[in-house]
Amino acid sequence: MSSCGGVPEQESAPAAQTLAARAAALGAPSMLVYSPDDSIDQSTLAPLGAPESLGGRVLQGSPTLSARVDYNAGGMSAGIFKATTGRIEITFPFSEHATILVGEVTMTDESGQSHTFKKGDSYFIRQGQVVLWDVRTPYVIKSFFNITEPTQP
Repeated sequence: MSSCGGVPEQESAPAAQTLAARAAALGAPSMLVYSPDDSIDQSTLAPLGAPESLGGRVLQGSPTLSARVDYNAGGMSAGIFKATTGRIEITFPFSEHATILVGEVTMTDESGQSHTFKKGDSYFIRQGQVVLWDVRTPYVIKSFFNITEPTQP
């Protein structure tokens, strides 16, 4: 799975060369490749603090969360996320499409539907959904693309 390297595409269908030139001028790679393997440089991930700060509630264990944001503009963000062993109930603060790169996570939604996601599996969750996030491997790493939508009054 690939992601643009931090250059917002605001023009309508700009030439690939123009985007690459803009990315190079900003010091950003023109493309980041997120591969489902153990080659993720975990030293580039920053701690996110307590799961409660992201809308979560720890139910079991002492999970730690960390991430690297590779793109952030206009309510959208993309990057890499890591969670260690533990069980968290989370109300998603954004809509998210993600692909598991390393490890496994079992997610259970409000209706009781449960699925274990492994390396290469992808999912989509809407903002506001309550999900049980259960990591039983030492950690799980995912690539993500999030959109934070305006809240309805």
